[in-house]
Amino acid sequence: MRYGYATVGLPTLDPGEAIAEAAEAGYAGLEWKVGEAPHAMGSSAETFLVGNRTTLSLDPADGRRVARLSAAAGLSVIGLSPYVRTGDLSTLDKVLAVAEASGAPQIRLQGPRFEPGGPDYHELSARFHDFFTDAAEHASRSGVRLVLEIHQHTLFPSASLAQRLVSHFDPARVGVIYDVGNMVFEGYEDHRIGSALLGPYLHHVHLKNALFRPGNGGDPVRVHRPMWSPLDDGVVDVPGVLRYLDEIGYDGWVSLEDLSTERDPAETLRHNARVLAACGAPGWSVPVAG
Repeated sequence: MRYGYATVGLPTLDPGEAIAEAAEAGYAGLEWKVGEAPHAMGSSAETFLVGNRTTLSLDPADGRRVARLSAAAGLSVIGLSPYVRTGDLSTLDKVLAVAEASGAPQIRLQGPRFEPGGPDYHELSARFHDFFTDAAEHASRSGVRLVLEIHQHTLFPSASLAQRLVSHFDPARVGVIYDVGNMVFEGYEDHRIGSALLGPYLHHVHLKNALFRPGNGGDPVRVHRPMWSPLDDGVVDVPGVLRYLDEIGYDGWVSLEDLSTERDPAETLRHNARVLAACGAPGWSVPVAG
């Protein structure tokens, strides 16, 4: 396994600073946020999505710049994480141009979100299947792989729901981002089930943590809700997940996508490198500092 960092988790840094921090801490690559998230306001990750200084525009020049800076620092461009609405092939093509310019091998897509009074699951699923079919063809012509992210509050919050879509496509062209932190919020299935269902479609992993805290009030029921937490303090058994991925022969990228706010983002990046070292993460070669 190779370990990288998702720049959505580094909102206070510019691209050059993000590259320098990641290289210094021992990560091997960066997964780049591209464009603005339409759902950012009110999101559980609002402080990371709004005003994120690492965000790349849809200009291929941005892709060429991060490719050059990354290569100079010995880092890979792992992939791009844009926000492409269902049916928007025009924006997808612009993202693909940035991917080609940066040398990114893959771009992330998310499923649609439910809207009040909007289409139901079956209609959304049919629409997205048609869009994904076209998107996969466009990406294939560009030599770029599509990866569908398992994400809460979307049509694909679990491995089994993601598998229902991607199983219709060639796993050489299409895959899934297995996001273990998102599945704390919604969609968790035993990793033995999720990984078996995805099989060759398990192309990428997002690693972060979350926990449940009681909400305000309690009349008549005090509801506990998920919140992002530090990598070493949450529901996700980080050492166990990484050991399991190693046992099943997963040798792809693991991107840390930490959305916790206990530390400054740059310090969170460094802290997470220490966590990986301390838990003996397979493939992590940087020793515990100090």
